[in-house]
Amino acid sequence: MIEFAEPYLLSRTGSTRATAYNWGNKIITCDDKTHVVWLDAVATVCGRTYDHEQRRWGDTVRIAEGCDNHACPCITADAEGHIRLTYGPHGWGTDWNEGRVKWMRSAQPGRIDAWEPLGTPLNNFGYNATAASVVHTPSGLDAAVCRGGEYPPQTMFHMQRPKGGWSSARPLFCQDIEPQYTHHYGHIACAANGTLYAACHFYNVGGADNNPVTGAKARMRSYGAAVLCSVDHGHTWCDLHGEPVDVPAAYHHRIAIPPLDRNVYINTITLDTTGNLWALTCNPGTEDDGVWLSRWSERDWETVRLENYIEQKRTAVEGMMTFDTSNRLHIIVATVDCAAVGAAGHWGHPSSEVHYLQSNDAGHTFAAVTVSPADPGMASWLPSMARSGPYHPVESPTIVYTHGVVGEGVKPDAETEVWCLRLAEERRNVER
Repeated sequence: MIEFAEPYLLSRTGSTRATAYNWGNKIITCDDKTHVVWLDAVATVCGRTYDHEQRRWGDTVRIAEGCDNHACPCITADAEGHIRLTYGPHGWGTDWNEGRVKWMRSAQPGRIDAWEPLGTPLNNFGYNATAASVVHTPSGLDAAVCRGGEYPPQTMFHMQRPKGGWSSARPLFCQDIEPQYTHHYGHIACAANGTLYAACHFYNVGGADNNPVTGAKARMRSYGAAVLCSVDHGHTWCDLHGEPVDVPAAYHHRIAIPPLDRNVYINTITLDTTGNLWALTCNPGTEDDGVWLSRWSERDWETVRLENYIEQKRTAVEGMMTFDTSNRLHIIVATVDCAAVGAAGHWGHPSSEVHYLQSNDAGHTFAAVTVSPADPGMASWLPSMARSGPYHPVESPTIVYTHGVVGEGVKPDAETEVWCLRLAEERRNVER
């Protein structure tokens, strides 16, 4: 039986995209303290810490100011327990921090209330950048992917240098199209041995000369997802068979994540406790209710579909997953009522709800439960869940989501609620 502790309201003044987006890890647990970051309206990076021994939350810490509601804070931790944070600009055309991602390191291990001094360009990376995802590696350096570069933007890779600063942007994925609005939403994961995995999907506005992306922008068309890996800190990249790949790579079945040639977004890549790579892909619209869970098994992908675990007449439009230290698989998805959505579009629709799925048998079966309260007038959406890294394993996942109005534009006046859920503390103690 799945039991959660009483939901906790982290903030009443959240941004309209307080807990977006699923490529950025927003929750880590180190030394019996769980740290959560989110955006308060409009673009204030905030954080709070839950002390598991004392069973209480600390005060909200206002950490930094981003550009707009796309600032997307992302955290990881190093071997000493220092929190490492990235937050953003919003891509091409912005003068915020010259279109570069900001990077910060906590002044003390396990603390988010004080940070090392900023002000040096060495703490910045990217060019026309946005949507950064960062992970700390066993080399003692951070690795990051983000969208950036000239139009059409590409998925860029950056690696910290041992003597400070970051490597120049290296494109990993591209689309051979005319300049237009394009995104890839890059995800990055790191294995215990330092192997890096980077993934993205291939979305653009589309057009008749870019088949199969033929829909309008409002349909958020994509034509597939892909993944690469590197065993040398990003100097070279290969497919999952270990064969070299020239980067930047366009979509190809050789590097594709299931399903092939479909309108899917990559929602997570992660590793289980034995080092196997997993991927979660989801149709981003309501014309297809597909949710695909894939595991790389030596020479190929093994894929199952998860729609049957979601309530009838509801469609998943976003998700995220993680493995805990007992190799249990945890997935959260945001769903909408298709009949209620109609032609209005699902983005922030008031019918949005958050659901949690748990598997104790490597994804063969799942238990599922709705974790957001019924509220016909307000969306519960943009769910995020703790993901593991080499120095912040997940014993028991923490979940956050945004509840409230969608807002208009990137700097709306609207405020939302930021809710946090944890598996029951008594169960967590038993599992430990």
